[in-house]
Amino acid sequence: MKRHFYLPLLLLLFIGGRAEALATELGLTYGYQKKTFNATNFYQTESKAASLSIYFLERMALELSYTDSFYESHESDSNSTRIVQQSSQFADGSLVFMLLTKGTPVQPYIKGGAAYITKRQTIKYENASAIDIPVSTGWAPSYGAGLKILLTEKFSVKLSYDVVQTPLSDGTNSDDSTFRAGLSWYL
Repeated sequence: MKRHFYLPLLLLLFIGGRAEALATELGLTYGYQKKTFNATNFYQTESKAASLSIYFLERMALELSYTDSFYESHESDSNSTRIVQQSSQFADGSLVFMLLTKGTPVQPYIKGGAAYITKRQTIKYENASAIDIPVSTGWAPSYGAGLKILLTEKFSVKLSYDVVQTPLSDGTNSDDSTFRAGLSWYL
């Protein structure tokens, strides 16, 4: 029975490569999107994120990140205008596995973990009071994939696609996905 306890640890060490001194990486990402259907119907999203990654094996890291995002949509017809605004905050902790070694100029990676989410939503109709949807909070799984392109030994461009299964006010979940571009620095 004890042998089975050590098997995942040995597998992790084998996959992760040799142990090295802890390396730290700071990252900043930004995302913006706007879709316009006509002059009065559009939606836009914006997200800002900061991350701290601590590499404990050559190809494995613990990444802690915080994301603040905002969504707004405008829907109009000849009778009324509806505006939906939603703000979301994600505090995420993930294990990151680099598919290639640290010195490679292009470094693909995958990651998985958990996030604590807070969502606020307001719906406004023209000439009417705003409706505040109850705040949704909770833990949810998160996962993603990305690519780091090294510009120098300590500086890189980071592209990622992340998904968080966020709780909704009606008790169900939805997949919130984000494509991000940013910069990262090894300290």
